[in-house]
Order: sequence, then structure tokens, then C-alpha cells
Amino acid sequence: MPTLAKTERLELRISPDVKSEIETAAQLSRVSVSQFIADSAAQRAESVISEHSRIKLTEESWNAVMSALENPPVPAERLRRAAELSREESTWEWER
Repeated sequence: MPTLAKTERLELRISPDVKSEIETAAQLSRVSVSQFIADSAAQRAESVISEHSRIKLTEESWNAVMSALENPPVPAERLRRAAELSREESTWEWER
């Protein structure tokens, strides 16, 4: 996997205690403090984005969704007419 150029910069203020913990953790991980912070932030960002990209349902909600998919309601007349119109070639022709 190619290494991307690191051209962006982030700055932050932290307490001396947090800085000491980060330095210790970076040392134990055998990476620089910058690399440790970048890796940790990237992992957390990926996790947060992933969490917000999924839908979580209770069992009751899941059953309701599955029931709706397995037993869809009868389409209303207006929806049936729209579907019929969409099948007509003239519906999709553009006049210029």
C-alpha cells in the first residue's frame, strides 16, 4: 500500500498528565508521539463514522421491518398509475 504524503497539520492543547500518558503509550508502542496520536485519532474516527453509518434496531423493530418486507401493503391507486406511466416510453423522452 503506497504511503500518502503527510501535508496537513493539526494542533491541540492538552493537560500535562494527558501528554505524559500519550508519550508513555507512544514509547511502549515504539512509534513517535505524532504517529501515535495520528493512528489513534484515525482509528477513533473510523469507529465513529462506522457507528453512525449503521442502523441499530431492537428485536421488535427488526420484526416490524421484516414483516413489512415480507407482507408489503397493496399499492394505492395513485402509485399504480405512476408506475404505469413510468413504463411508457414517452415519459422518458425529452424534447429539446
